[in-house]
Amino acid sequence: MAPVQVIGSTPLLGSGIDRDKVPAQTSVLNGADISRDGTPNLVRALEENTPGVTLDNAASNAYQPNLFYHGFQASPLQGNAEGLAVYLNGARFNQAFGETVNWDLLPEVAIDRVDLVGANPAFGLNALGGGLSVQTKNGFNFHGGEATLFGGSFGRIQGDFQYGLQRGDVASYVAGSVAHDGGWRDQQSSDLYNFFGDIGWRGDDAELHLNVVAASTTLNAPGTSPVQLVAVDPALLFTAPNTTYNKYLLFNLNGSADISDSTSVQGVAYYDYFRQHVVNGNVTSFSV
Repeated sequence: MAPVQVIGSTPLLGSGIDRDKVPAQTSVLNGADISRDGTPNLVRALEENTPGVTLDNAASNAYQPNLFYHGFQASPLQGNAEGLAVYLNGARFNQAFGETVNWDLLPEVAIDRVDLVGANPAFGLNALGGGLSVQTKNGFNFHGGEATLFGGSFGRIQGDFQYGLQRGDVASYVAGSVAHDGGWRDQQSSDLYNFFGDIGWRGDDAELHLNVVAASTTLNAPGTSPVQLVAVDPALLFTAPNTTYNKYLLFNLNGSADISDSTSVQGVAYYDYFRQHVVNGNVTSFSV
């Protein structure tokens, strides 16, 4: 029998159907796809492997890209018209204010699978352009430990670790990442700290997971500069500072249960906290 590739019909765990039965373009990436170029990078993997996905760097920071899918975007910048709904283990990842998507907060080393589908009302608000469902690893599908260290130009260094353990019907998984990137322009450095933990239970017809995501990032984005200034030195910046401080915490309880061979129930309950502080040197006439 030919293998059947399953894709999530909703952001919830256990809601997969035969990919050939979805009347829209779909894309599926796994952890190997996301880490193919070395360090895990979700948006880069989507651009390289998914038709219709492009990136731009309006914020001038590699960790704050705008992702476009058939003209609809998911962006960390306030004021953009968000057209993609993003979910992490069934929990809404778009922020409540502005529906922004802060890619720097995702625990990329812990990502197991990503499903990208076209417009689908099951993905809720702002899914006119499509829905992106991110599923993480757990102790049932990752066993043992792994630690990696990466380095690159402009002072870039990143360390990742992950460890999974299963004992009968119970399993646990933890992962973390620390990264620093000096950037090729003046005042373009970034510092990122990400953590993910999961504890799960799996029975014959049901599965339950409790996981936590924590992240703290500092991102410097020098922005655009006049061509006269860039002609002197491409690394020069026009105004400073332009720094974004993000803090994120997510508690997520999700599960699924099979009622019969053709019927199942999925559910998710979550709490998230997000705080963003922006320091910007640009002068404006706006006042409140």
